[in-house]
Amino acid sequence: HYLARLIRLRVNVMALDGDMTMQAMPYAMLHDPASLGQHAFILSLDNGASALMINNGFMYLRGCKVGNQVYRILHEILQRERDVCKQPAVYAKGGAYWARTDAHNITSGHHQYVFVSAKDQKIYQDVLMSAFCGRHIIIRNEPTQVKIEKWQEYVKHFTGGITNDEMEACARFVAHQNDPANPKAGFSHWTHALRLPARPPGGGIVGVDLRGPNPGDPPPAVHVDPTSGQESAAAPNSTFISSWHGTMEGEIAGWDGHWAYTPPIVAHFVGGMDKVGSMMSLGWWRWETEVILASLRADGKDDSAPPIAVGAANPQMQRHFRGGLPKVLALAGEGASPAHASFKVSVRAQAARRVWLSVLARLLGRVAVEPVTACTSKWIMRMNNTRFGFMRRRQRLPREGIYQQYDERTGIGAFVGNCSDGFSPPPPHPRGVCCYPLFCNTIRQRHGVHDLPGVHHSLLEAKMREPGATRVDVGWADLGLPAGAETVGAEPLLAALNVPSRESASVLVIHVPADMRFPRVANLGAEPRTELCRDFGARCRKFMPPDEPVPAWPSDWAAALAAPVPGELEKDTAVGIWLSEHNESDIPAWRKRHWRELPPGEVY
Repeated sequence: HYLARLIRLRVNVMALDGDMTMQAMPYAMLHDPASLGQHAFILSLDNGASALMINNGFMYLRGCKVGNQVYRILHEILQRERDVCKQPAVYAKGGAYWARTDAHNITSGHHQYVFVSAKDQKIYQDVLMSAFCGRHIIIRNEPTQVKIEKWQEYVKHFTGGITNDEMEACARFVAHQNDPANPKAGFSHWTHALRLPARPPGGGIVGVDLRGPNPGDPPPAVHVDPTSGQESAAAPNSTFISSWHGTMEGEIAGWDGHWAYTPPIVAHFVGGMDKVGSMMSLGWWRWETEVILASLRADGKDDSAPPIAVGAANPQMQRHFRGGLPKVLALAGEGASPAHASFKVSVRAQAARRVWLSVLARLLGRVAVEPVTACTSKWIMRMNNTRFGFMRRRQRLPREGIYQQYDERTGIGAFVGNCSDGFSPPPPHPRGVCCYPLFCNTIRQRHGVHDLPGVHHSLLEAKMREPGATRVDVGWADLGLPAGAETVGAEPLLAALNVPSRESASVLVIHVPADMRFPRVANLGAEPRTELCRDFGARCRKFMPPDEPVPAWPSDWAAALAAPVPGELEKDTAVGIWLSEHNESDIPAWRKRHWRELPPGEVY
């Protein structure tokens, strides 16, 4: 609607989904006369160069005119959406839409309205299919529930008589190579002419005379040549825009870590399980957003109120951003991110470290960042992205590399992203690349790692980008505290950590040894205990029992902290199942082979 109105104002317009990030200015490539610069409609693709695979998350409209192809395409999308929403009886059982196909046993079913994700995109794809093929097509959007009994006949009916092969052929983009003399150089972009026909008198399309006219079409008495005022569409390659779906199909760039060291200009987190978490892991989340949100919440609102939806910090942590990005406390060293074999041990041990660090952070007036996850942990492994949708629970096989997508059995994954030097695991792991846990809210609840104090590690990176930022590293053994103690007093801990050289640092990093005991803090005063309770929020009583050293961990967290490394691998995980049938010694070879493929030197 708004895009069509903007065309009437004769302005170029770019439309972006809210789950996109932009890593560079896109206009140089958009206006390149050798590729995208001569096309009116720039769009993005999912998993193939076809109108069937177009994603409506990115659009750039340039030089479009009222009455020409792009303008009429936008109005056709709007009209089809109105058709579906405003004429439910037409699409119901016995309605005109399914009458002929049901009568000829091409389709069957109750034809009830059902929720289908991305229905607007399916209509968008149908309209682009219509413009590519020069005939009105409805094939991607099924307005109501339907069972297709005869696919070829179904295609002919809803494409106006062409076959499936003919439809796929006319929907295919024309590919343009980077170097025509070198087929291995890859493709620079794809293009296609647009020739959407006018709707016939009465608004009927594909044999169903029930729809209203396209407001973008000329009056019915005026003949329209589909090639007149012709505009063309183009789709850039993944150097410009890359999509990650979180569905094990078509998102190799997102899952495999390529975004961490060769980011596209535009990255689209299409169906990612934790979009904000993924953006933070890559260092693409702007933490300045939290400062703005904190100032909005400070206007007479209680800190316990639900956070504004786009925020990354927990509601109880947002108050720490009211004066800008807070000072940060982090963990590093061998005891910060051991490579556990068990995902349960890894997740719980990291949560325990985060809670422990949050206690120290509150004493120091800082915010704790969660420790990174060791990318060399045995349970983190890339799953095969083939045969998605066909027995995928039995077809998940590790590929080269050690990147976990998302194990459906465990509900746990990891994301490869960027981090400062000193936090990456030892070689052959590349410097400047770290892994971060990735799971949905349901899984967070299941493992008890939801609503913890502290924030994502990427806050540290944002803080270090501030002008004049400083970082101080200190070893736990150098603090002069009792070695191997189960508890440590709050006052000696504060005195050891808050010396002037450390107190002024933007980022304070504590290096802990592999046998670190993580002593609980005793003798907290009333004020720091109250502030800690605010950080823990609703889980204060569980982690902060009165008159006891803090934090108080669940027994399984305490066991995870003391668990041997690497420990045992769960046999019911996807990786465990694969290892029961293959040679475990292959894993180190895969890792080394994959790491050698990365660019030499440090990766930031």
